[in-house]
Amino acid sequence: MSPLLRAVSWLVWRLVPGRGATKMAEFSHTEAGSGLDMLAAVEETTRPELKARYFQHALDELRHSRLFRERAVALTDAHDRARGPRAAAPGRAQAVLDDAGYIAAQGIRGTDSLFQQLGELEFLAFVWVAEKRGAEQFEIYAELLRDDPATTAMFVEIARDERFHIRYSRAELDRYVGAGAGRDVAWAVIRVRGRRAWQAWLRLTRDLGNLVSSAWLGVLYFIVLGPFSVVARRAERRSPGFLPPTPGPPAITRARYLA
Repeated sequence: MSPLLRAVSWLVWRLVPGRGATKMAEFSHTEAGSGLDMLAAVEETTRPELKARYFQHALDELRHSRLFRERAVALTDAHDRARGPRAAAPGRAQAVLDDAGYIAAQGIRGTDSLFQQLGELEFLAFVWVAEKRGAEQFEIYAELLRDDPATTAMFVEIARDERFHIRYSRAELDRYVGAGAGRDVAWAVIRVRGRRAWQAWLRLTRDLGNLVSSAWLGVLYFIVLGPFSVVARRAERRSPGFLPPTPGPPAITRARYLA
């Protein structure tokens, strides 16, 4: 397993409080989107044996979506109970779960299905690459969360399904290789991995941009607004309260004026 992936996973699941529930919510939407893509592939493939595999794959992904949602809710509830009365507003995980447009916003679905965009060969390459990475991630998560048996059992179950997806997609790619399309398979895998690397880079730059902008806002607050507020308080003149009216010049009465 990749040491970098293990280190990043540790940071996500161990270092940031409440981040685990948010990741579960995001996984729930991702799996739901994958299930929809697999159902579209069932409709669009011309091979009966692949229709059955795609359909089983879709059922697995939709079940994974439900499992992730249930764990996100359970972890959010546990986190809120630990926070006590301060947990008045819904957290980030619940906000992600309630966002009906999250799947479309993440680019999982579009006007054309993933099968239509890639074609069957590259679609199978995408399934193989994505499921391999998913199984590796879920095995790492299960190891990191051994003190949470329910979450560990869920990741172990999902990783087992992912290994089935890896086997059937690899077998189909090998069938293409056996038919003399080995070069096409190799290029399809390269394109899929390159596209995933580019998307990962875009996510990283977005997160870095958010981090840097937050840091600069913090620096501006403490360097500019902080000293300014201190100076303004020191320069503020304290009011002594109500003052008696200052006597003015004597008023000229009407009688005096007539005299």
